[in-house]
Formats: sequence, C-alpha cells, structure tokens
Amino acid sequence: MKKTITLTLLCFLSIVSVFAQELYERNCGTMENLELRKQQDPDLEKRMQQIETFTQNKIQAMGNNRVDGSIITIPVVVHVLYRNSTENISLAQIQSQLDVLNEDFRRTNPDADNTWSQAADSEIEFCLVTVDPNGNATTGITRKSTTRQDWGANDDAKRSSSGGIDPWDTTQYLNMWVVPKMTTVSQGQTINLLGYAQFPGGNAATDGVIMIYNAFGRTGAVSAPFDGGRTTTHEIGHFFNLRHIWGDANCGNDFVSDTPTHQTSNGGCPIGQVSCSSTDMPQNYMDYTNDSCMNLFTQGQKDRMRAVLEAGGARRSLALSDKCGGGTPTPTCTDGIQNGDETGVDCGGSSCAPCQTACSDNEVNLSITFDNYPEETAWTLTNSGGQTVASGGTYGSQADGSTYTEDLCLVDDCYTFTITDVYGDGICCSYGNGSYSLTGASGVLASGGSFASSEATDFCLGGSTAPTCTDGIQNGDETGVDCGGSSCAPCVIPPTCDDGVQNGDETGVDCGGSSCAPCSTGGTDILNQGYFESGWDGWSDGGSDCYRYSGSRSYEGSYSIRIRDNSGTGSAMTSPSLNLTSYDQVEVEFYFYANSMETGEDFWLRYYNGSSYSTVASYASGTNFNNSTFYTATVTLNSSEVNFASNARFRFQCDASANGDQVYIDQVTIRGINGSGRENTIRALSNFRSDNSFEFEEDFIIYPNPVKGNALFVKLPNNANASFRIINMLGQTMMKGDSVKEINVSNLKSGMYFIEVNDGEEIMTKKFIKQ
Repeated sequence: MKKTITLTLLCFLSIVSVFAQELYERNCGTMENLELRKQQDPDLEKRMQQIETFTQNKIQAMGNNRVDGSIITIPVVVHVLYRNSTENISLAQIQSQLDVLNEDFRRTNPDADNTWSQAADSEIEFCLVTVDPNGNATTGITRKSTTRQDWGANDDAKRSSSGGIDPWDTTQYLNMWVVPKMTTVSQGQTINLLGYAQFPGGNAATDGVIMIYNAFGRTGAVSAPFDGGRTTTHEIGHFFNLRHIWGDANCGNDFVSDTPTHQTSNGGCPIGQVSCSSTDMPQNYMDYTNDSCMNLFTQGQKDRMRAVLEAGGARRSLALSDKCGGGTPTPTCTDGIQNGDETGVDCGGSSCAPCQTACSDNEVNLSITFDNYPEETAWTLTNSGGQTVASGGTYGSQADGSTYTEDLCLVDDCYTFTITDVYGDGICCSYGNGSYSLTGASGVLASGGSFASSEATDFCLGGSTAPTCTDGIQNGDETGVDCGGSSCAPCVIPPTCDDGVQNGDETGVDCGGSSCAPCSTGGTDILNQGYFESGWDGWSDGGSDCYRYSGSRSYEGSYSIRIRDNSGTGSAMTSPSLNLTSYDQVEVEFYFYANSMETGEDFWLRYYNGSSYSTVASYASGTNFNNSTFYTATVTLNSSEVNFASNARFRFQCDASANGDQVYIDQVTIRGINGSGRENTIRALSNFRSDNSFEFEEDFIIYPNPVKGNALFVKLPNNANASFRIINMLGQTMMKGDSVKEINVSNLKSGMYFIEVNDGEEIMTKKFIKQ
C-alpha cells in the first residue's frame, strides 16, 4: 500500500474507507419494499391510486385557501433491535432523532437557508409516546436483544415471529424500528441500506419506518456522512406519501409541482448541478445527498404530506391520536431499560424472568489482530443457504496492531467465514503481523492472516455436515444431485425424445431407437433458416423495438434478433413469404433468451394464413420461461387445423411493457413436413455456456471489471458509439467524452465508480471498480 502518503491524507482515507463498504452512499429500500408489498398484496396498487386521487383533489381544494398555523403532533414509539451495547442506542441518541425531526419538519433546523424560496414549514411535530396500547405509562421505547445482524428490506424486524418486534397499533402510533444493519442484493451486488418506509395504503401489520442504528439521530453511535438524523427525516417523508425527488426514473415525476425535475439521485452535495433542463435541489430531504447537505421540504411537499393527515386522509388517525398524553413511566419487564429491582435489562428481580447469561446454541469467538491498516479489513459469516448471519468491518476506528473480539451465538448449520482486505495484501506480514481465528467448543474453526484479497473457510456446527459431491442429495450450490455448482462436475442431461438433437440410440432427431417413436418416412424440407450471422436471412425488421443484436445473448454465433416492449409490429420480426400448400405439417423450431421480462409479460409466435395473423404460440415469463436462461422451443401446425397458404408468414412479436423487457430470438428453422412432426415443446438449456467475463445491463457491456490496467472497454450493439460520463461515489463527474469504445482511466484513483452511457435513445448506468 501507500507508505508515502502524508498523515493528513492518510487520516482522510481512513475516514473514507471506514464507510466505503458500510455507509459510502445513501441507499433507501422503500421502493424495493413497495414492490415486495405489491407482490404480496394484489390490491395495494389500487388502494395507493385511490390515495393519490384523494391527495391531488385535496391539494387542489386547498388552492389559495391554505390555512397555516395548525400544528399536527405525531406520537412515536421506537423499537430497538440490538446485538451489543453499541447497537442498543441510548435514550440521548433517540431523543436527538426526535429533535432533528421537529426541527426539519418545522423548518427550525439551524442549517436552513434561503436558497430555495419554496422551502416550507410542514407544521408537523413528533413526540415520544407516554401511553402504551394497554393504557400504561411508557418511555416510548422498546428494546430486544438479538443475534441477528442483517434484517434486509422484507419487514422481518417488524414481526416477533421472525425475531423482530411487533408494531404497536399503527393507527395510533408511528412505529420506528432501529436495527444493526440492512442489506439487499441488486444486479449481483450486496447493497447496504440506511432505511426504508411503508407508503400509505399498505398492510397495517407492517406500517412504519426502519433505520440502521448508526444513521439514527445526531449523537451517540452515528457515522458520517449520515450522522445528522436526516435518514429518518427522508423515510418519514415516504411514510407521509412523498416520493424520491427524481421520481425513481430518468427525469421522473415525484408528484410535486414545485420541486425541480432531476435526472437521477444525487450523492454528496452537488450544489448548482443542472439536469433535465433545470437546477437540481440536492438540499431536499428526498434526495440521496449527505445529511449535511439536506435542509428543506418544499411547500408542495408539505401539501402532499398534510393531505394524508387531513380529514379523509390515509394517516388521519395518527393526527388525532392522544398517545403523547401524561403519565409517569413505571418499571416494567418490557420497557427496554434496567430499572426497579431488575438485575439486567427487563430481566431478573422480583417480577421479570431470570436473565439469560449464556448462549443456548453454539458459542463461537472471533478474534482479529490487525496489521497497520485495520481500515482495510472486513469479514462476513454466511450460512448454508447463503444468507449473511454476521459481518463486520472495515475497522478504521481501531488502532494499528490492535485486537478486536466478538462473541457469536450460532445455530446448528454449516457456515462459510470470509475475511477480506481492500488493498489485497492480507493482514500479515508485509505491513504488520496480523492474524485471525474463529474458535468454537471443538477448537479452531478458521484461522490465518497471510492471504491476498480474501480467504474463505467452511465449517459446520452441531453435527451438521458440509455439502459434498458424493452425499446423494442436491445441496450447496449444486444444480443437480451431486453435480453442477462451483465444486462438482457439470450435470449430464440424459437423452430424451424432445431435446431437439439426435443422441442416444435415436436414428433421427428425437425419433427411432429403443425409446422414441419411429421416425417418419415422409419428406421434410427446410423452408427457412435464420442464424442472422451475416444479415436478416430473409426476415424483416419490424421497427424501432426490433434490431439485429450482437452479443452473448445469442444462442449460436454472435448475432440474434432482439425484440422488446409492446409497440405492435415495431416489436416484431417477420419471416419471408412461404408456400406451405404442399405440406401436411409445418414446424418452427427456435432458440430464445429473455432479459428483464416481468412476471406475466410474454411474447408470441404468430401465423399469417394469407389473409390475417393469429397467435399460434404464447410464452409468458414466470410460467413458460425465466429470465437469463437459454431455451429451445418447437411449434407444429397441421394442415387439417390451419390454412396453409402460398404466401404464409411467421412473426415473433414481443408483448412486454418497456424497452428494458427483451427477448432474443436465434437459430430459427422452419420445416415443411409430409408425414408427422414433433409435438409442441419448450425446454431450458440449463447447462448452456455462460460467460462471466462480461457484465450485462440491457445491451451495454463493459470489460474488464475490475479494471486492473489503464483501459475500460465499452461495447454497444452493432459496435455503435455513444457519449459517456464517469461519476464517483460522491456524485462528482470525473471524466466525460464522446466516444466509449476504449476509455483511458489511468488518471482515476482506485475505487468504485459509475459509468453513464448515452446512445441518444436512453441513458444506461453501470458500476465498475478501478484497481
């Protein structure tokens, strides 16, 4: 590493690297949670539309008759889930968050300025409740010790059945949960979340907001740059029906008239940035900027929030709740503090259950002695299902050469412990004598120190056995019984009578031999074959949503035909005219690959009988196929059922909903048959080639990733060109240009970046790492 870096720069890098993996950018899980809620509740979208109609009508009715000065107070209960004393945040930290909310929503925040004239006092205040659902006095805080670190964005923290804390009556209390950590997976990468909220109209059993402990409040265990309490301000904005200021789309709509249109989210604090023909408002609480940058809601956002709290609004009951009324808290066994004669937090003494002093499962101790760069070290522990059950790092706050220990309580299972070093030189022995060990009742489970970027060790507890390629069951990441995955030999698919190839003892393609039907003796003519390597092979381009594609989504060779969206013939490819009058049957065999097709979206094979088109086969995502898998399909038409015309045609047509919903058609063979053909079939080619050296997002490819040299290569369909912009994690533009094919990135420092490519029709973004 870096031995000549000055002390000042080293301190800066240490601060940055501490949060490079944990808090390097603001990520909100609200929209992801909304999509999950829609899948679980088919009527949710309808209810949200009704709320939206009410909101717009209410805002219009306000018009110029807006009455200010009516303060609404929202009662708050805070549920804390913690593993250790740091995560069991103090009353002072919780109170600091309430203070921030009252300042931000009343526009009394010290950093408020006059940059934007539409900044407004929302006239909404918050209080910790003093009365619980049973009418007893309370501090407004509940606490629960847990061994779980990562709570995801699936509402587990809101259910005691999942180890969380059940909400109090959500019509009377604004429930806030504070958890150790939340992550989600996007495009194969694990993303850290700061928080998420539930929009009005959702399930009452999960209503509320949830944040991580070190982005909650502005004192105590908080971490820059999200140490000002603005994460909770942002999430409560969602709770009161505000959308992200960029509308979660390129120059999208946030349903507020006085916020400028943003191209996308902003990080850092890019004051003065222009996008979508207007100056961005990075100071808005509904952007993704740092806490120190945010300072306002607009009048339009105020109106939108107040609408759900007014008579008839979805949050009206909260505005009328009296749960902040008086009462002096008395000790209970659920108040989250050690009081009365308790010997621990809510345990021991004359009234509460005895305190538990030991782990009832498998107690495991982790010890890490750092080298001279603890800010580079991190670790994860995953179970046999691939779920992260514990993690830590990086450790920029630890002293060089110091030792960190943590006790873990693990259920019987098999685990993988992975330790990583950001710089790639391990923790021993170039720059200090670091080491690590993971120890259980049976002895050392994992240990080491001398490695490069990472080191992983598998172990099992409680009699569980690790998956092997000879245990006779499909486990681990195997794709079959003792085959496939990262460790076992590829699975062998036995010959069948519908796999589209001549194999086994077949005497023809899927016919003859000991198992298949006898091969037809009738004649077969190939009427058209479309491989698309040198052109369209007689097929016609339907329009803007159909084109000849080059890339790894083609089944054979380099080229296929991509169809997308649902623009009628514009989303279709059509065969040349075919004379079918002399055949008993016609067979269409083809291969396809789908990308980002949402559940229920489909594509069709249509047939023209000389006068009109009809759909002869339909393939729906989630029913007939899944994304990112190659399939082969066969469709057979009979002359007794369909008019075989002298000018017949076939057409593949996409029926999706957006440009990103795509199907790639390849190796189309149309056969005229006298005799009997095959039945209609569709089969996934699960063992077909995969190319992990490229990363895909629609038709945009970058490589290599990570970039170890000086050149980043960008590939677009048909070798097209485009302009580009490279952005760092703070949202700052580091490079831009008019040609993307080969970009010299030698001047970029090591780190993570985004490349934004504009081909004139759409803007596509991808993340890459410069080493």
